[in-house]
Amino acid sequence: MLPTKNKLFLTYYVLKQYSNKENPMNATEVAKKVQEVFELEKAPNRRTIYDHFEDLELISEVYEQIISFRLVRMPNREVYIESTISSGEVHLLSDAVATSRFIDLEQSRSLIQKLGIIVGQNLKNFFEPRLHFKATDKKEYNEQLFQNIDVLTEAIKKGKKVTLQYLKYDVNKQLVPSRPDENNGYKKIRPYYLIWQINKYYLMYYYDDSTSPRFMRVDKMRDVTMIDEAVGELKDIPNLSDYTRNQAYMFGGMPEYIRFRCKMYSIGQVIDFFGEDVTIKPIDEEYFQVEVYTSCESIKFWLMQYISSIDQIEPLKLAVEIEEMLEDGLRRNRVKQKETFL
Repeated sequence: MLPTKNKLFLTYYVLKQYSNKENPMNATEVAKKVQEVFELEKAPNRRTIYDHFEDLELISEVYEQIISFRLVRMPNREVYIESTISSGEVHLLSDAVATSRFIDLEQSRSLIQKLGIIVGQNLKNFFEPRLHFKATDKKEYNEQLFQNIDVLTEAIKKGKKVTLQYLKYDVNKQLVPSRPDENNGYKKIRPYYLIWQINKYYLMYYYDDSTSPRFMRVDKMRDVTMIDEAVGELKDIPNLSDYTRNQAYMFGGMPEYIRFRCKMYSIGQVIDFFGEDVTIKPIDEEYFQVEVYTSCESIKFWLMQYISSIDQIEPLKLAVEIEEMLEDGLRRNRVKQKETFL
């Protein structure tokens, strides 16, 4: 049984759990439910419940920026608690959790249950069929996921460096230290930005001696620890928001303006990936030009994916690198094809 000292909380709990727009409650119903749920000898009187309604309404108005509910009054003196986060918003977040590959099964169930509480719904059962597709094994590194995110967020806020062990998959699909010959995969880095991209969570960082940014998967980190060393100001990327948003693949590299010509039938793929604020200039009825602020390392594989509709790539060094990669791929695959038929 929950403590009954703070009776305002008891009223809030009952309204949160049992009231909504379709099922508002009056003071008598709330008092009766409080007595039933909390096993009280005597129900609170109606005047006390009305005072609680006033207090809850005032709290939700004064602290609207941090409180996730509001009290709604009906003409017949019934009330209900309404979440300031909509059911659709919570479903969207829950769906992202359910389909995320790096949040394991049990963590996903727990998160979805907590999100459902915000809107007074049991979303765990609704999303359970999708959760069945997740692997049931729990990796040691995965248990640290949210703790590591907390440490990274705090380090970025305070401008401090972190140490961590970075992992990679081996041929047996086991996560092992990346570059074990270098301090068993442990690294000291300067963290600057967390970004969700390609359905994964990445950290943008620098090594102490590096001159260009890199990206690291958060779900492959272990033992993240903040240390008392300043990261220093990030000066070499004037538009960090555009740079991180336009990362097609998370390879890092110094940002610059990339331009290419694209056939008109591919405009949907360009806007879907880079967003509606991507710079597009019509050339004629058949072509348009695209300009994005990102790195050559990041975008080259995206360009190769749509190369049948793309040309006039700038800068020239990027166009040459893509051409050489395509020619090498064609050469090796032609050789393999000949060997198959010999």
